[in-house]
Amino acid sequence: MASIETQELATKECLTTHYYKASYDQIKEIYLEILKDMNQKVIAINDEYCEIFSENFTMSVTAKIIMQTPIETSIDLFVNCESLFGKSKAIKFIAEVYARIGSKYTLKGLGLHR
Repeated sequence: MASIETQELATKECLTTHYYKASYDQIKEIYLEILKDMNQKVIAINDEYCEIFSENFTMSVTAKIIMQTPIETSIDLFVNCESLFGKSKAIKFIAEVYARIGSKYTLKGLGLHR
């Protein structure tokens, strides 16, 4: 089992918190679309704590979406993957999520609030 987490102080760029010019609702909406496309079942959405929980047969994901300002929202992912190539599968999932969000919303930067 592999656990991969994105965060402000990550040493790898692909695992650093991403900030977008968008609102919480905009990032939440596109993230839910991405989950659907990637066959991730949404287990729970907690708007009070800004978290979305999802899973499929081999992977569970917790997304933390935080609106820093009305036009700056960050998203971090915590991925648990139970497969032979769990770490690479988790990193691929994270990269796909960030790429898809970045194709719709402008990336403000990585790890902006270190």
